[in-house]
Amino acid sequence: MFQAKKKSTSDAISLIQSRQKVFIAPFCNEPQTLVEELVRQSSRLEDVYLYNMPIGSACLYAGSDHLHSFKIRTFLSTPLFKASYSTGDCDYIPINLSEIPRWIGENQIDVALIQVSPPDKQGFCNLGISVDVVHSLIKHAVCIIAEVNNQMPWSEGNTLVHLSNIDYVVPSSRPMLEIKRKEPTEVERAIGRHVASLVPDYSVIQVGVGSVSDSILQALQGKKGLGIHSGSITDPVIELIEKGVITNEAKEINRHITVCATLTGTEELYRYANRNRAFELHPSEYTHNPAVISKLSRFHSINSALEVDLFGQVNAEQVGKYPVAGVGGQMDFIHGARLSKGGKAIIALPSTAKNGTESRIKAEIPFVTSLKSEIDYIVTEYGAAELFGKSLKERAQALLSIAHPDFREQLRVSIEQLG
Repeated sequence: MFQAKKKSTSDAISLIQSRQKVFIAPFCNEPQTLVEELVRQSSRLEDVYLYNMPIGSACLYAGSDHLHSFKIRTFLSTPLFKASYSTGDCDYIPINLSEIPRWIGENQIDVALIQVSPPDKQGFCNLGISVDVVHSLIKHAVCIIAEVNNQMPWSEGNTLVHLSNIDYVVPSSRPMLEIKRKEPTEVERAIGRHVASLVPDYSVIQVGVGSVSDSILQALQGKKGLGIHSGSITDPVIELIEKGVITNEAKEINRHITVCATLTGTEELYRYANRNRAFELHPSEYTHNPAVISKLSRFHSINSALEVDLFGQVNAEQVGKYPVAGVGGQMDFIHGARLSKGGKAIIALPSTAKNGTESRIKAEIPFVTSLKSEIDYIVTEYGAAELFGKSLKERAQALLSIAHPDFREQLRVSIEQLG
C-alpha cells in the first residue's frame, strides 16, 4: 500500500492548484519538505489559501517573493506575517482551538499537508509530536498528502493514522522543528515565583509556550503531585517529571498520564516522549474541551498576555495594526478552570514592554481576548492581583499594585477618573 501511494515531493505538490484551500499541519509538526516544495512551486500558483498555526515554523510561504501566490489565513498569527498583512495577503481567524475541528468540518479543505511516522506492520502511521486538529483534517479534507518522516517520534494516545486514510505519501528523513529554550530573565523568574505561590500541591496545570511559561514551570519545582492537562508541553516538564513534581496522581481522568495536544520544544523533549506511555497526545477537541477539563479538580489555567486593562480584560492577540498571536486555547482552558472544583484562571505577563518604555497594564486596551469576569489572578514580576469577586475600582487598585512603579502615578490618575 505504501509503494502504491508514494510520490516524489514535486509530483505530490503539483497536485495543488491555484485558488485551492490548503491546510498545513500545525505547530512543530509542519511537514517541512512539503512546505519547501510548495514555496518552490509558488510561481505557478495564484491565490492559494493557506490555513495554519505556525508556532515553530519559519513561515517560508510568507516571504516577499510569494505574497500573491498565497493568501494566508491563520488561526494563530506571528510577526513573520507582517509583510503579508501589509499587502492584504494575510488575515487572522479568531477561533478557540477546541472549535477549529468544527470549522474544518464546515469548510471544504482541498488539500491537507501533514507529517507522520513510517507505518508499522499493520499499516498504521503515528502523528508523533502533534495531534491537535490533524484527525479532523484527515476526516474532512479532499486530499491528504503526508510527509512520512523516519525521524518522527512515536507517541502514545490518539495518535494513529492508517495508510488507507492517506492519499499520497512522500518519504523524508529530517529533524523535527524545534523551539529552543531561552535563559529566563530576572523579571520572568519573579513572575514564575509569584505564579507558583498560587498553585497548590496536587493541582492539575495547563501552561502555554514561551519564556514566561518556561519560567513558571521551573518555579514549580517545590510542589508535590502535580498533574498536566495542556495544549502544549515544553522541555521544562521533563525536569519536573524526573524530580517527581509531576506525577499526575490526583487526576480523576488520565491518572498518571501527562496529557497534551502538541509537543513544542526541542529534540530532547521529543526523544523523551517517544514510546513513553506516561505521555499521551490527543486531539484538541479533547484536550481543550471545557467539559473534559471540568472533570479535573484544582485545574489551574496559566496563560500569558500582551496587555491587560485596569478592569482585568486581557489582550493576547494584537498590539498595533496587525495580530501577532491568537486566541489559541486561552479561553478553552479558562472556561475549563471555571468549571473545575478548586480551579483558577491565571494570566501572567511582564509589567512593561518595549524595553521598559510602555506599561502592559493600561487604562484601556483596544482588543479583548479574555473577559474580565473570567480571570482569577493577574500576575507580573511585582506580585499577583486577585480579581475574582472584586468591584471595578477594587480591581483597578489591585492591578495598580503590580504595575511597574514608573507607570503607577499615570495609572492612578486613570483610576481617579473612573469616579
